[in-house]
Amino acid sequence: MHACTPIVDDLAERILAVLLSSAYRKNSLAAMQLSHCRPTIVSALQRCIAKSAPIQITVLAFPFKVPNPAKVGTRRLPDFAELAAIRKCLKLRAAIQSVYPPGLEYHILHDGPLIADVFGIDADEVSHYQSYFSKLVGKFAPDFIRCHDFGALQRQKELDPSKSVEQLKSTAQTWFCERRGTSEWKNAFRRTLGMVNLREIPARSVADLLRGATDGQLPFSWRHVEDRVHTAMVQYYVADAVIHQFDPRPSCFPDAIHATTQERQGRLALWMVRRGQSLLPWHGVGCLDDRGRAHVFHAVAVQGRRDYRPIFIGGETTPFAYSKGNKPVDLGFDWIQ
Repeated sequence: MHACTPIVDDLAERILAVLLSSAYRKNSLAAMQLSHCRPTIVSALQRCIAKSAPIQITVLAFPFKVPNPAKVGTRRLPDFAELAAIRKCLKLRAAIQSVYPPGLEYHILHDGPLIADVFGIDADEVSHYQSYFSKLVGKFAPDFIRCHDFGALQRQKELDPSKSVEQLKSTAQTWFCERRGTSEWKNAFRRTLGMVNLREIPARSVADLLRGATDGQLPFSWRHVEDRVHTAMVQYYVADAVIHQFDPRPSCFPDAIHATTQERQGRLALWMVRRGQSLLPWHGVGCLDDRGRAHVFHAVAVQGRRDYRPIFIGGETTPFAYSKGNKPVDLGFDWIQ
């Protein structure tokens, strides 16, 4: 079947309508610049349809639980937040299958090993997170979610950023100095503060720092943390440039829609857990409300509350989920080995 037949065109439009529905699309049509990226998305859909192959989506996601006690408590492994994201992928696949039976192939690219050192996390922790996440995928979505190491794909495609790193460092330092104090710089400061390893600081104190960092600086007594954040801002600028300038996705997945978890111009952004839930799974803890609906909250928002109780699974010492009320909770499994 040729990619430009009326049947293919019609199917592509119907699948696009699913992807652009508010249940799955996170960013506004204006923010994603739909008129600009629409031809690329439709062309990718048409190529998959012409081969009767599943629609392909790639997303950079699930690097590690951020080492922030206010956000995730003491947990370092995936929890119900990540599981809820997997279930959201299952819903998206079902919605696509309702108009196109071959369905969806969802490729998750882990970039944790490329950015862990920036935020003070060691390689073993990233490896354990990814291994646990893969077990969740293997139990709940083994037939359509595929996990990949982003750095391994770069090496596979011989994308070597080493010769560009020094120039990127210089560019990052220039950006840090020249843009300091701008809204862009302050936003980067707040995002980075939420990612750096602050496990040595009590969760409530970290929560206060996060709330008070709106102007891009911390109280004088926290200058040592502020300096750490400044260093990480520059390092992450470099790492992010390496990821996006040496992106193996176009060659590894030429027929895929390259989606994102955050708003980026020209990209489809997807809700990770539920519509209106912007907090990413690795930035919080997974919770169930009294109607059994999934949410992601910061740990300090639920820990110690009488209306939320921690749910553990066998062999683990940190909560896998928090449940509102006293109704029995069925997570779909008792333990992971």
